[in-house]
Amino acid sequence: MEPKLSKHFFLEELQKEIWKSSNILVWGSIFFLIFISILDFLLLENFYIILTFFNVCTLFLIAISNFLLSKILKNPSPILHLTLVLLNFLFVYSIALVDNAIGYYLYFSLIALALVTFNSIAIWTFRNGIFQCIFLCVLIIVMDYYAIIDFSSLEEHGIYTVLAIAAISITFPSLKMLRLKDEILENYTLTQTKKEVERLNANLQKENNLKTQKITTYKNSAKVFRHDLKNKLGSIESLIELIELDNQYVLKPEQNDYLSMIKNLLGDASGENTFFNKFNDDHVEQAVLDKTMIDLHSLVSSNRVNLFEKTSAQNIKLELDLQAEKSMVYVDKNIANTAIYNLMNYAIRFSKNNDTIQVISRNYQDLIILELVNRTTGIPMSQLESYFRNIGDYQMDDGKSNQGLGLSIAKNNIELLDGHLRYSSSKSLGFEFLVEFTHSS
Repeated sequence: MEPKLSKHFFLEELQKEIWKSSNILVWGSIFFLIFISILDFLLLENFYIILTFFNVCTLFLIAISNFLLSKILKNPSPILHLTLVLLNFLFVYSIALVDNAIGYYLYFSLIALALVTFNSIAIWTFRNGIFQCIFLCVLIIVMDYYAIIDFSSLEEHGIYTVLAIAAISITFPSLKMLRLKDEILENYTLTQTKKEVERLNANLQKENNLKTQKITTYKNSAKVFRHDLKNKLGSIESLIELIELDNQYVLKPEQNDYLSMIKNLLGDASGENTFFNKFNDDHVEQAVLDKTMIDLHSLVSSNRVNLFEKTSAQNIKLELDLQAEKSMVYVDKNIANTAIYNLMNYAIRFSKNNDTIQVISRNYQDLIILELVNRTTGIPMSQLESYFRNIGDYQMDDGKSNQGLGLSIAKNNIELLDGHLRYSSSKSLGFEFLVEFTHSS
């Protein structure tokens, strides 16, 4: 459906076109006066000085009038009337001085050309064209009355033809206005279409950004869950190896219930509570944390058991010094458990055989502080820093570049739960992870 032309837009565009056409005619008339001066010199050499004086005065009068009146007038019609009146006066006065047919024909042609040009280019009403035609007739009558020109000579050389052309040119402004309205409507339609396209483009860009963010969230979630699943399955594999070493499963007093641990880990890995159920639109659109009161000490103890095979294989002693009296925190259990597991797992990775890793908890004001410390073996701080990069920088299909993903996940999870993770390391002095949560009384 073609948009309806706004009246305000039409008037605004019409005003621009009116002044544009006015400037073309005014400056065109100024350059035209130079051509007339040359013509006067060729045809009226005896009167060249006086005609040149009139031409120069007319030029300055047109230029000054345009400069002054354009600052106060909303419509340039008075400027155009003044310009055309002065030109016609010069032409008629020049005709009065010629004494040959060529002069008559040339100046008659210039009068007709001026009228046709103004009525073709100027954007004014029908009555403006009538005014100029009447003025030309009155000017000829008056100059004939005062015997400045001989009307019979004008009749002889075709003055009626000039007046007929002038009369016909009166219809040009109306035709031009119709054409101009069509152009403005077309311009308005293009403008509205452009705005609509820009609006649709902005909406599409916004939608694209949202989709991109959603895809990024999916990718990061996939990296986190794949890493967690790998850890869970790795623990299952280690526990199965321990069972196979015993040839049969016999639960003895004070022995870890490996079978029960395997069942729990398989339940976690199945996705019923932890992993793949989070790959749905609702989760991505708005991640809702399932917060409950959790004992941070119990998470440490349970993960110590989960990492038993790794500590046993390297003969690493994992000492717990959980002295914090207030150890309850209000967090999402799965996310917090993943963070603690990854920190303890990487603490074991960074340690050498026969090292001791201390897990210490304490209270400070409204905080519970959990420290994982190895005071014997460490890694360069620059290497440790490289592990804590943005999750989005890790690649799903590049195992080598994913070194340290667990630490990045741990940091991200702790901050997601409004906690804080600090770390330090030295190759000779060891390393330390320090986690802070606000405890709940």
